[in-house]
Amino acid sequence: MIEAIREELALADPEAARSILRKNWLRLIIESHAAELEQLCVDHQDPHDPHILLIRACCRDLAGDSYGAEYLRGQGLRVAQDDFVACFTDLLLAPDASAKAAVADRAHVALAECGADDDYPSALFLLGWTEVRLRRDFARAIALLRSAADEARLRNRPETHRLAQSNLAFALTQAGLFSDAERVLDALPPSEHPSDWDRFEGGLPETNRGCIAYWRGDFERAIALFESVIVEESPGNNFEALARLYYVMSLVATKREDRYHTATGLLRGISKADKHGIPWDTLRRVVSAWLAHAEGQDERARALSAPVLTRTGAAVAHALLAELYRVMGEPVMSSQAFRLAAAAGMPRYARVSTLVTSAALHSVAGRGSHAHEQLERALETAASENVFAPFLADDPVIADLLSAHAHWGSSEQSFLLAVFERRGAHAAALAGILTDREREVLAFLRTTMTAEEIAARLGVAYPTVKSHIRAIYRKFGVSTRRAAVLVSEGR
Repeated sequence: MIEAIREELALADPEAARSILRKNWLRLIIESHAAELEQLCVDHQDPHDPHILLIRACCRDLAGDSYGAEYLRGQGLRVAQDDFVACFTDLLLAPDASAKAAVADRAHVALAECGADDDYPSALFLLGWTEVRLRRDFARAIALLRSAADEARLRNRPETHRLAQSNLAFALTQAGLFSDAERVLDALPPSEHPSDWDRFEGGLPETNRGCIAYWRGDFERAIALFESVIVEESPGNNFEALARLYYVMSLVATKREDRYHTATGLLRGISKADKHGIPWDTLRRVVSAWLAHAEGQDERARALSAPVLTRTGAAVAHALLAELYRVMGEPVMSSQAFRLAAAAGMPRYARVSTLVTSAALHSVAGRGSHAHEQLERALETAASENVFAPFLADDPVIADLLSAHAHWGSSEQSFLLAVFERRGAHAAALAGILTDREREVLAFLRTTMTAEEIAARLGVAYPTVKSHIRAIYRKFGVSTRRAAVLVSEGR
């Protein structure tokens, strides 16, 4: 395609050449000809034409040159009218969510008014891509990407079709429609050579599958998938950055303490500023706070997460933060994070997380009936897509509540049974990471010896033994000595 355009440009007068570039620029960017497109712009007879400058700005952004992109965009917008090229350049380059949302609203109008020289399939794709990142209306984003895929198929544009389908899978994942997302991912054609857009986005299919694995509680598979995406020396943008965030959460869930130092470095590599409407600093802070808590640094966790309580528009991050504050014994702040999550419109898996958090808060406050009602809602919401992760916390409050709920009576008995099975498997996996001293204490727990007697036998202080016992309970996700012994024996 790029060669055909070069030939057309060689024969065209300046105005015709400008029309050719205007008609094809968005497709060339999406279908991985950004470098060649930029060269065509530089070689154009009027390289300072505002449309040419705006097209170059998009090429610069995909090349990782955000500064050059911003300078060229500024030059072009000084004289360009609010037309298709200006609108969709802004759609790609607008950094923060509020600016991107405003441009997206303009783009919906521009899409309805596409002319003969405007690239409708590519515009559909880019607008759907934007709406997913804004997370303000997943149904609309999914519809746009389905339409983009259909248009690309009808017009025989396989690369645009692949990218639309790939991003459709992402939209479905983010909406919590995991089964539909997996069907789309399974049907994706293989990409033998990563395109410019693939490199720009960074490992979308693997990251999608990893996110699904995480929320379904398959943390080991999630870790393996994210490790295939993460490049430690990279700037940590887009899906590679999302992979880093979920990778660290998976390490925390599996208590991979030997990897926490590496995890800290990966989080440092994530942008502290919004990009393409994604609140990276909010996401980075919440995950960093979880990591600090896992390392026993709750004050640092509070300091990292405090600014997030003043921000909006990050439902999943606020859902995870609500659970973290609950675990750290901060019910008021947990409720505040909960309200922020609810205000943003939560996908299914985030809703499950907040319902489990709410149930635990009610339980600790002595409101048993409310706790069971919230837990029942969590089970009902989680069952259709097998969202297990929020139920697997190695927390005695969650463990006791689930046990009590089995006697309370649930309409989701089969899923509740699956939760218990997953908790047992997760606890058994964690058992392999007990310290030498914890394994020694666990051996004594199988006897009738008291904690005082164990301390005397080991020649250590009684509080030290109690600390080891609490660590064993935490890692096994249980709250009693008998339960710890049963888990250790695989029962």
